[in-house]
Amino acid sequence: MKKCFYLISFLVSNLAWAQTNMVVTNTTADAVMAGNYNPASYNSGINALPSTIAADLNQSISADSLKTYVRKLASFTNRNTSSISNPSTITGLGAANNWVEAKFRQLSAQRNNRLLVSRMNFTATVCSSTKTFNEVFAVLPGTDLTDKSIIIVEGHMDSRCESNCDVNCNAPGVSDNATGSALVLEAARVLSKYNLKATVVFLLTVGEEQGLYGSTAFANYSYSKSRSIRMVLNNDIAGTTLCGPCSSSPSCAPGDVATNSLRIFSYGSTNSIHKQLVRFVKLEYGEQIKPIAAVPMTINIMSAEDRTGRSSDHVPFRSKGYAAMRVMCQNENGDGSGSCGIVHTVKDNEQIDTNNDGILDDFSVDFDYLTRNAVINANAIAMAAQSVKAPTSFTAKYVSPNKISLTITDATNAPAYRVALRSATNDWDSVYTVTGKTPSVIFVGNGSTVRYVSVASVNTNSVESLFSGELSVTVPATTPATNMVAGLNYMDQVLRTPASPIKGIEILRNYPNPFDESTYVVLKNEADQQFDDAYLTIRKGDGTLVEKRKIQIKSGLNEYLFDYKNEGRIEVFYYTFEANNQVIATNRMMMRQ
Repeated sequence: MKKCFYLISFLVSNLAWAQTNMVVTNTTADAVMAGNYNPASYNSGINALPSTIAADLNQSISADSLKTYVRKLASFTNRNTSSISNPSTITGLGAANNWVEAKFRQLSAQRNNRLLVSRMNFTATVCSSTKTFNEVFAVLPGTDLTDKSIIIVEGHMDSRCESNCDVNCNAPGVSDNATGSALVLEAARVLSKYNLKATVVFLLTVGEEQGLYGSTAFANYSYSKSRSIRMVLNNDIAGTTLCGPCSSSPSCAPGDVATNSLRIFSYGSTNSIHKQLVRFVKLEYGEQIKPIAAVPMTINIMSAEDRTGRSSDHVPFRSKGYAAMRVMCQNENGDGSGSCGIVHTVKDNEQIDTNNDGILDDFSVDFDYLTRNAVINANAIAMAAQSVKAPTSFTAKYVSPNKISLTITDATNAPAYRVALRSATNDWDSVYTVTGKTPSVIFVGNGSTVRYVSVASVNTNSVESLFSGELSVTVPATTPATNMVAGLNYMDQVLRTPASPIKGIEILRNYPNPFDESTYVVLKNEADQQFDDAYLTIRKGDGTLVEKRKIQIKSGLNEYLFDYKNEGRIEVFYYTFEANNQVIATNRMMMRQ
């Protein structure tokens, strides 16, 4: 995955110059995104408590609406980016964009014209042809300009079949990505009835399949205009529940059906604004929606930014420093190659032939599942759009057994705060509600000798801000910090071999553990010396070398991402840090089935 990740990063960075002549066609919408408007002109929506909005989202987001949108998008037969110049009114991406614009305008008319509909035009070379492309979006102006940052929810409109540049094939692109596009439309329909403090942009991009062209254009345009973006929720492959004959790692078991779980991918690890955003989305769902949901969903926070060798429209925003994430199904039907499963093939229809007998015998999209996914998105937007201001800063320290004290700097004097603690997982272990600017929290001990601490402010409506960056606090181990499995093997003998201790160097537990396809191994460095010759070595339990890489050991926390393709079985690995020709420490980690 690492080589693929660097390739994707190289591609995105080099597309920065590829889009030119970027123009937003609706100057009013553009001014609103810049925060230059009168909020009173757009406050004709409903004023409601956040809890009321959440309950309504759970009831009002409609599987029938989503089905209508998906079927309409599929009816354009080919939404390949290069078909944008197709003059037809019934086929091609141009016709699909026209329909989406008309739908946004229809929704706006139902909401006192509060949705400002626009296009982003840009020039790019796609499939060896240079032309002007456009993508459609709608802006819901916020009612409070105290914070001018905007929220973006996106999905890509373009589709493809086996050949990436074929403008004539039947490429309905139902799962990839009529589902994500429909989700954005439905979120616009329901959220636009409310007065939200923050401005929300509902964006349907193009050019995703050929190299993230549309999202790169929007991200570059926003960055060039010094726009503040609070968060980006990217939805790509949003309604699939059936695991196909192949899928990108972290994979699923062919034939498995997952109707109550999804994955969220994001970049980074400790102190990552992207992982903090994902945790916020999961927290808001868990506290606002899950208690009232007929079918509760499990949100799995993934270690990597995307599946192995794959990418999507959140990456260009992340590359510009905006908090961004990708929401997608737990299961996937295809590995993107076009030769297996339905993704990127002519078979990406609403109904599919699962046993190759020529008869459509199953559905590729579960619209009830897509509805639950849309609720998760819309709820996160609604809560973040309350524009609760986060604390300015804070400090944290360990003071007594299982107790951490904090000092919070907050000019707004919030009535309460949330304190999140995390140890060896991607998710928070606990989130506490406290009062006062010098609170303490008592936590449950485990084998981890570090806690990552972050804070958020809570307003009088019990809604929290986005969470701050994380601070690390060292705590005494309360249980042995081991990841043991039954039985001894070759590498157990290595663990029994004493390492050469270096004062101030500590190996921490990897996280997550067990892991799917990616995990971070962590080394804490408080030593007063330089390490010019350091290595991370990873072996299997029988001693087989998996990887040896030269590393840098900086002061503080050092995290190293380890990727390994899931082959459908439990495996145990051992990682060793060496520096200055001596072994610092070795530890175990486990890959789950």
